[in-house]
Amino acid sequence: MQSSQASTFDTTALGHYIAQCEIAVYEQAVANVFGFHALQLGWPGYDLLAQCRIPYKHYLNTTLTTHTSMLCESEFLPLAETSVDLVCLPHILEQCSDPQQALREAFRVLVPEGTLILTGISPLSCLGLRASMGWFKQAGQFQRLFTAHRMRDWLNVLGFEVVQSHYLMHAFPLNDIGWLERQSWLEKWGARTYGMTGGVYFLMAKKRVLNVRLLKPDWKKAPLNPALQVQKGRPRVQNRVQKQLECADVDRTLD
Repeated sequence: MQSSQASTFDTTALGHYIAQCEIAVYEQAVANVFGFHALQLGWPGYDLLAQCRIPYKHYLNTTLTTHTSMLCESEFLPLAETSVDLVCLPHILEQCSDPQQALREAFRVLVPEGTLILTGISPLSCLGLRASMGWFKQAGQFQRLFTAHRMRDWLNVLGFEVVQSHYLMHAFPLNDIGWLERQSWLEKWGARTYGMTGGVYFLMAKKRVLNVRLLKPDWKKAPLNPALQVQKGRPRVQNRVQKQLECADVDRTLD
């Protein structure tokens, strides 16, 4: 996880525009997540958990800042298993050397039914084309861009279920604040194109765990087959044997 991403998003007009679009989506998503512990990896310059109702918020980065709670890498989280209710990964998988390991760590620390939120640049967009041609390269951020379809496959393999997904940043990636503001109408229009023009994808997934239910005996029901149970009255065989014994006793008395 690289720490220079925050400075790039702050210093460029296009980066600041992308960050503002994502922050609005994150704030709306985390407001409906509840629990005890929330975790944000990366983006030390932005607080994605500002609107979150979870009481304990933790910010993990590779550099020490005013909001940093712990210094660590996204591939190795120093947290206990099933201890976090919400994990936010803003452009983390594009920066780390082993994105699958980062997802496994997120799955490990999340509680059952925990929430994972991640964003990434789509390589099949104008923004992804510009990023692959040199934008962000001066800061050494993105090692590789992944499509939303591949992210869905990785999440399904681990045991996540994607509950919400959409695209944002439909404006042309021009590094000019004036032109970006003139293209604000493209964001509303882009919601009707099913993400074909979106430069950033947003995925919200739930950790699904198969519950093991202990089968307890139902004492109200008969545990045995009715044919094998002992009846209250004597069976026909016992009655027949008893009659034979009584007849034998009568014969002996007559003799």
